[in-house]
Amino acid sequence: MGSGKTTVGKALAKKLNLDFQDSDEAVEKSSKSSVREIFANQGEAEFRKLESQALADICGRSSAVVLAVAGGAIVAEDNRELLRKSAQCIVWLDAPTPTLVLRTGRGKHRPLLDGDPVGSLNKMRQDREPLYQQLATHRLVTQSLSVKAVVEQLISLCQLSGVDEVAK
Repeated sequence: MGSGKTTVGKALAKKLNLDFQDSDEAVEKSSKSSVREIFANQGEAEFRKLESQALADICGRSSAVVLAVAGGAIVAEDNRELLRKSAQCIVWLDAPTPTLVLRTGRGKHRPLLDGDPVGSLNKMRQDREPLYQQLATHRLVTQSLSVKAVVEQLISLCQLSGVDEVAK
């Protein structure tokens, strides 16, 4: 949340001439509701079910794709296993909490940040960081990098992982 997944993912996909998918956008499209509306009306558990289904749909496709996975998706072991089996290169885009707070607009339109964005982000980091470390093939701190610089580093990291699509 705020690490740059969507912005960078779109730029990377464009550079590589690949399809871009965002797990939150896929949930919104399939449910015809915003993430905030799903949380408010159906709760986080229902959102997580929809998120898992969206990931399964995206990962089940045969074509290569750049995928921005919402940070909470990796909490579910089934989602982590799906990503391990489907992805050639998984990069954890990371940034310090103050940077994330600035980028997320202090939690506006982010249901998990309501009330205390700094505290919420710190708690999420504490809970999720071991899972990110376990799942990611690479970690890239985006704090002081431009989108272009992040894209260039992602291409290099994915080449190190042997991803064919970036060798073009």
